[in-house]
Amino acid sequence: MSVAERASLIAQTKTLLEELNPAVEPFANFSGTPYTEWQWRSKELIDYLVAYDLLRGAGESADLLQASSAKLQQFAGNLYLESNKPFLGVTFYRQVKNNHALMTAAALGMAAVVLNDASSSDINQQPTSWINVAMYTIDNVLWQDAGRQSDAQSIAGYAEGPYYFKYAFLNCLPFFRAMGHFLPDDSRIYTYGNISRTIQNPYFDSRYDKLYHWITSILMPDGRFPALEDSYIDMGMPELALTGKAQYVRPLALTKLDGRQMNSLTAQLRDLPVDMRAAYLAAQLTPTQPAQPRLTALPQSGNLVFRSGADSLANYLHVYGKNGLAQTNSGGHSQADAGSFILHAYGQLLALDPGYLSYNRRAEVGNASNHNMLLVDGTGPDIGTSGAANDAPATIQRTFSTPQLSYGEVQTAYKEATITRKSLFIRDAYYLLADVVTAPTDHTFTWQLHGYGLEGGTPATGEFQNKFTGHEGIWTKNGVSLLAHVTAAGLTAYSTATNTHEVVYNVTENHTTMLVESTGAQAQFLAALYPHVSVAPTISTISTTAMAGLTNADGHFNDIAFSQADTILVTGGTLGTTPVSSDALLTFYSCNAAGEFAQAFLEQGKLLRDGDNQVLSSSRRASISWQKVSARQYAGYVSRSTVLLLNLAEAPLSLTGPGVDQYTYDAANQQLSIVFTEASNFQVQLSASRPLPVELVHFTATRQANGVQLVWQTATELQNHGFTVERRAITEAAFHPVSFVPGQGTTSVPFTYRYQDSAAPTSEVYYRLRQQDQNGSFTYSSVAVVKGQPKPLPTLTVVPVPARSHFTVQYSGVQQNVRLHLLDQSGRIVLQQHFQDQTQISVGHLPAGVYFLQPLDANTGQLLAKPQRVLIAP
Repeated sequence: MSVAERASLIAQTKTLLEELNPAVEPFANFSGTPYTEWQWRSKELIDYLVAYDLLRGAGESADLLQASSAKLQQFAGNLYLESNKPFLGVTFYRQVKNNHALMTAAALGMAAVVLNDASSSDINQQPTSWINVAMYTIDNVLWQDAGRQSDAQSIAGYAEGPYYFKYAFLNCLPFFRAMGHFLPDDSRIYTYGNISRTIQNPYFDSRYDKLYHWITSILMPDGRFPALEDSYIDMGMPELALTGKAQYVRPLALTKLDGRQMNSLTAQLRDLPVDMRAAYLAAQLTPTQPAQPRLTALPQSGNLVFRSGADSLANYLHVYGKNGLAQTNSGGHSQADAGSFILHAYGQLLALDPGYLSYNRRAEVGNASNHNMLLVDGTGPDIGTSGAANDAPATIQRTFSTPQLSYGEVQTAYKEATITRKSLFIRDAYYLLADVVTAPTDHTFTWQLHGYGLEGGTPATGEFQNKFTGHEGIWTKNGVSLLAHVTAAGLTAYSTATNTHEVVYNVTENHTTMLVESTGAQAQFLAALYPHVSVAPTISTISTTAMAGLTNADGHFNDIAFSQADTILVTGGTLGTTPVSSDALLTFYSCNAAGEFAQAFLEQGKLLRDGDNQVLSSSRRASISWQKVSARQYAGYVSRSTVLLLNLAEAPLSLTGPGVDQYTYDAANQQLSIVFTEASNFQVQLSASRPLPVELVHFTATRQANGVQLVWQTATELQNHGFTVERRAITEAAFHPVSFVPGQGTTSVPFTYRYQDSAAPTSEVYYRLRQQDQNGSFTYSSVAVVKGQPKPLPTLTVVPVPARSHFTVQYSGVQQNVRLHLLDQSGRIVLQQHFQDQTQISVGHLPAGVYFLQPLDANTGQLLAKPQRVLIAP
């Protein structure tokens, strides 16, 4: 910036500050509550304060900024005066304990820091008055009052939901950061009214880490909020960079968003100055991207999150269940969503929460029929209203996680029915939802899934395939599909409905909802939710009048699952030719493709059999998980003290777990007995002395003209059944089998294998070998990486620049239908036009200035090339 430009900018900023409007609306009057305007005025005050602080930092003296400082002091003083002035005996801070109070208090706190040297005989104009009300109010609203928004003792989230947390902290975070630079890490006494409290500097206060941890733990893999409660569907939170802590900075991965959604997010970053400051700070922070657990259970905030990893393509299911303060204090921002869920995988939102639209339109998307939850006679709990939350508390319970399976329940009750949703996350690949419903009298219960796609839709809206003859529905959006196989005990009826969801702020879009109905005083639903980008598994229903069941075969594993109302020994179905029997309320059992044991799960069970073979038994009814993690390692979980008997082919080298008291091994019967004194995860390690089945010398992958050639060599092989070649494209989250190459059995002679993958994608691709023994055990090789074939990035050429009456646009990418958007500096689309290779656009009618040209795929709305800056001359 030149000296002249700098001087001009400083002069403009000073003029803006000197001419600002310091008047503030009253808290309340007989016509309503004008204080709702303070949400905008408080943000305005903070932005003015930041501008003033930047001028001081740029070297402008206090004398030269005296007029600006006086106006800001008057503005803050008026806000303090009106927020403390009673109306009919009630004051703002005593009555309002939500995001409005936090935003107003934070603005006054920011004023106290920036204008700390201001003086006045008027108490309303004094920085000490502002900082006292700021610190007291924020502490009270978040941590102290009975109607508080969070809890200092646990991770309780923010009661009004993710969006209103962001909204309140648009003001709180700049204030906290200012406090961190202005004062040390200490606690001071702050007095408001006749109450004094010792409060720590919020920038250093670890209580706030509970809120930051909560919001980052529930983010979807692409970095956006889940649209829970009254939350918009396209929100991220770069403002967390203002905490100064890299672990709370999450990048946005938005390749699956269409042009409308990208414009919406861009507008947020442009229109909210705090976002711009946070984005700048985020650029100075290197995100640490901490490891994400497979299961995050936050019962106090009502969040049950399953995810396969920390990357943007991870598999993610979020089941919702609020109760206590988190529910009752959510007030008018709670939707009818007890037990509902959101599913996101491969970078795409697949099972929808409908969003928010706006406060005046929230009822269009906030009712029970808009959420992935159960209806009772076509209805659910009521949506929350001003001052009152929805009437269906939900409790997260019985959660645990093991390497191959994670589990959690959400229990709720409404419309005479008690509903328990049991969720299993299996092998980081798919989900089982078992819904158990009981009521004193007969009802019609409706299971709902709102998928991101429309029957008869287009790639832009997403598509839906009705396969109800097989109890399935398939939604596809941006090349990612969600297969939902839903079955129930007894007679069921399948149908669809068309519902709406928010696609960007205040704009709706239609989607198809899958409905499954069961009638009676109780119901058992069982659903397999399988996100995929290539081959779908084969899932079949095995339900009876008393049991909901299904089988699933994906080429690697054969699974069976069944749910019943009683704890009696029943045969749920067969895997291969042998019947699987269990006395559990919910059973999951899996074998690999060779028919060998892979894993088992019982919910409130004592016995599991595979034909005549007793897989496991427990002395007490419990929830039990038992699985083969690798060729020489097993893992499991029990929910209570018990004696567990497990089939195991050899004695363990070690057995560890916090609740393990002792164990014995019966070699004659190949049975392991473990005594548990409490609920516990546990690990079983077999002896490492067994000879390696295959000694792999090297494994390489090389791109050639006709595909990719894989070469690997073994030094020795012991009972080697063969190798499954697995491939993962850079756009995929998981490996998929490509081909099977038979092994040499047992040999001590080196042998070289070759495989040509003629169908390899041209993009970057990863390969690994799944080596399988003749007894079904398997191990994985290291991963070989093949770089993608270079291809020129599409470009957009615009001539002439600047333009006056028209300009010509040329697109260099693959020939396709392109939709051009010309945006002004506010992000508003002022012109759009379709073309393929080249087109001419008339702009003589537009005002002179800077514009931005976006090339979008006409079918999907995805951005095709980097937007171009266009200058239109007068």
